[in-house]
Amino acid sequence: MLKSLTLLKIYIGCTVVFFLILAGAYYYTDPTASKNLLNIEVVPSFNHIFLNNVKVALLLIFLAPLTLGFGTIIILVINALVLGSFCGSIKNDLNLIVLVLPHGIIEVPILILAASVGYKLFLDLIQKKFKGMFFLNYLLIIIIGLLIAACIETFVTPIFLKGVY
Repeated sequence: MLKSLTLLKIYIGCTVVFFLILAGAYYYTDPTASKNLLNIEVVPSFNHIFLNNVKVALLLIFLAPLTLGFGTIIILVINALVLGSFCGSIKNDLNLIVLVLPHGIIEVPILILAASVGYKLFLDLIQKKFKGMFFLNYLLIIIIGLLIAACIETFVTPIFLKGVY
């Protein structure tokens, strides 16, 4: 059974879990008033955003073999809860979604990929079939994806922020 779990199947499973939790958080979060919410000056730091996302990705990857997969699923669920709660809180003012969407369409799939790579690493270690180049290739893809998402979040999102209000 473990041999039939390809990275794609693991990715689909992680995606289903992520979006089910996100949908639940969205549904159960009451909308909040967003007027005057964005009057503060936001100065995004590329280094902070990128390094935080890399930290989360590395946790998603390395907690799988260290915690038998439980740590990875907890981090994935927490991220889905945060994103779902944010989206649920702006139900009445969906133009704020432009603050998440531009970088989120890259960042979320990359973080789900990191979780999937973590589970694949865990399964490969159990089966004693660790493939270093496979792992390094996906680690490089994850870092490049997070680099692109951080650039968008740092340099593009503030432009949308000015146009929201």
